[in-house]
Amino acid sequence: MNLQHTCMQTHRVGIMHSKWLGTQFKKKVESNPKIKVKELVAKAHKKWNLTVTKAMAAKTKQEALSQIQGAFREQYKRINDYCHELLRTNPGSTVILKVIRSPDFAQERQNAELMNYCVFQRMYVCFEACKKGFQHCRRFIGLDGCFLKAPQGGQLLTAVGRDPNDQIFPLAYAVVEAETKDSWV
Repeated sequence: MNLQHTCMQTHRVGIMHSKWLGTQFKKKVESNPKIKVKELVAKAHKKWNLTVTKAMAAKTKQEALSQIQGAFREQYKRINDYCHELLRTNPGSTVILKVIRSPDFAQERQNAELMNYCVFQRMYVCFEACKKGFQHCRRFIGLDGCFLKAPQGGQLLTAVGRDPNDQIFPLAYAVVEAETKDSWV
């Protein structure tokens, strides 16, 4: 019997694939989409004591980004339903949704799947309660915008007033592609 081992210990698992790893690292990639591949390799080694190659970690990151963006796409498909629900539950409110046709419509031969395919551009929302509440506010409107930290980007524009207690009173908001004169209008 030979009690001295000359073989190296390996930490590779054959059934480990990028789809499973993508699911495991989805939250990490979602919180930091620019995470480095080296960090994913180190995280896998620390968490599961596995050796993940840089190529596998790159595929994992891409898989996680695909899962995240797929979830966003599914939510953007429902944006029209969201607007109708806002109008149904808040009568008298103003909701304006603007979409643009897909660039694929410019082609002469159109794909049958793309017949009703539109891309979200911007959305404006002003609730009826905010309209009525502004009647009791000071005649002051503040405008501001901030960047949205999502893969799709965009900006959130808001209009606020000051109520009699010197508190901020929301009037309306809009989600737009960029802060321009056209989007403010």
